[in-house]
Amino acid sequence: MQVFNLIKFDNLRGDIFGGVTAAIVSLPLALAFGVASGVGPVAGLYGAVCVGFFAALFGGTPTLISEP
Repeated sequence: MQVFNLIKFDNLRGDIFGGVTAAIVSLPLALAFGVASGVGPVAGLYGAVCVGFFAALFGGTPTLISEP
């Protein structure tokens, strides 16, 4: 019988700061992609949110960069 790993909160502070930093860095790039595609900056934001959601949903590695 396999024992499942429990959620560990040892890295919670670093994960939160890393997520906030990635969001701040990717915001201008997402806006620029929306403007460059011709559909507007709001579409770029929606695209970045969708990519982030699906990357989190399907998992990945700790060093995976999936935003714009």
